[in-house]
Amino acid sequence: MIRLPIYLQKYIIKILCNHIDYCNSLMKPNGVFGDYRNDEQKIKKLMIKIALVSKEWFKTLSNNLIISVDFNFKEKGKDQYSIIKSGNVEILKLHFDHDEQHFYQMVNSIPIEIPIEIVNEKLMRLSIMEQTNFKYLYLRNINNDFEIDILDKIYQCKQTNDQSITLCEFSLSPYVDLEKINHLKKRVSKIFALLIYETPNIQVLIETFKKWSNTLEYINVNYSKRSFSIIDTLSSYNDDIGASSGRDNNSSSSSDSSSSSSSSSSSSSSSSSSSSSSSSSSSSSSSSSSSGGGNKINYLSNLKVYDYSPISINELETLIKSSPKLNFISIGICLNSFLFYLSNETNQNQEKKEFSEYYSQKHCFCNSLCFNEFREGNLMTKHEKSINFNNHFSNLIKYLSENENTINQLRIYNYCSFNNQIQMLKEFLNAPNYLIGKLVSFISSFKCLQTLEIHFFNEQLLNEIVFKNPNITHYTITVSNETISKEDALKYSTEILLKNSNIIEFKIN
Repeated sequence: MIRLPIYLQKYIIKILCNHIDYCNSLMKPNGVFGDYRNDEQKIKKLMIKIALVSKEWFKTLSNNLIISVDFNFKEKGKDQYSIIKSGNVEILKLHFDHDEQHFYQMVNSIPIEIPIEIVNEKLMRLSIMEQTNFKYLYLRNINNDFEIDILDKIYQCKQTNDQSITLCEFSLSPYVDLEKINHLKKRVSKIFALLIYETPNIQVLIETFKKWSNTLEYINVNYSKRSFSIIDTLSSYNDDIGASSGRDNNSSSSSDSSSSSSSSSSSSSSSSSSSSSSSSSSSSSSSSSSSGGGNKINYLSNLKVYDYSPISINELETLIKSSPKLNFISIGICLNSFLFYLSNETNQNQEKKEFSEYYSQKHCFCNSLCFNEFREGNLMTKHEKSINFNNHFSNLIKYLSENENTINQLRIYNYCSFNNQIQMLKEFLNAPNYLIGKLVSFISSFKCLQTLEIHFFNEQLLNEIVFKNPNITHYTITVSNETISKEDALKYSTEILLKNSNIIEFKIN
């Protein structure tokens, strides 16, 4: 048996310590489709296995771990057998319970409350300890506007009061105003994820990105009503006059939304000058260009994960072109609208024309794929929208095919607020070949794609995607019993795996 020299053993353990610290610092699962708590348990088991090998391994491990999760360390003087040493802790990550409104730690998979008094006592001791390395506080699950107050209840010290707090995520609801954002600025230096479930105030949106766009990597947008396009606003924001490219047309959807957008735009201009310090820090990594009225800042340039529904075709094109670091995109589209617009191409042959006549009766009023499209001040007709959609769709496929991108994970699901979802999914089972080919071309244009998740089923669609995309190794297909039985789904997935050795996982839910 070959025994490695001690210095090589220590070197390997230090590499493992870096991996453990990295995983413990994560605020989201390690991978978009990962499980946060499952990943956490794996790291705990790895730490224990390394520590139990020998005294030398335990000592090396203990001396090089710098991140503590939920106070998993013993105080100085009592930490002889503690894997995490309090004197080595640089980052402390705490978990907050939304429902119970308190901090907690997992013990044998059971959440145990950590009272705020205990939290503050431990924070105080950690911060005033001689030769302390404690620098940053990470908070997970404090993300609603009504939970911001907990920041004021935490023990006040340099590590909690000097913009040293990092939030996993924050929900930008219509109830969040500038006062709350300004309060957050005083305490929070980083936010990794932003959740937007309804249309926020445009001024609040811009101020949020001015401060935290450098650290924001994940955005989840899900709303049924909107008065402006978030993507268009953030991808080309005019910092000088407080107006974004393309927003004028979108804000004309109704008299109410037009007036609210107008007032938000003017107030955004005034806040721009008062927030010059935070603006300069965030715009340093945002791509900006001088164009007539001033600098247009792209606040989407640092995004890595984007989940957006419903999304219009022009928003999707703008998002992909404006986000060079994007590696995961999840989009909700109305399948009825998708098929309707594609089936209304010009120069149709007879097969296309017959299907177009059928789908012209299926035009959906959810207006998701062509959001408030205007031409010469008037809303577009269905025919004009179809032409516009196909132009954007062709441009997007061409752009993806001709340009490098980092998108390696794609999720597409049916999203419609008007029509019955099950009926749509049933009709999609029998979609004609040329429309399936269009969707296959779109998916195949993502040259780096490795993971695909779709929430609808069409056997021809999947067969063509598998055949044309050997680089895709992981599939997740979500189906309903009304579209395909579980037995047929299992049989189909087994056949796919047997015929394609490159596929690592083909899962049907």
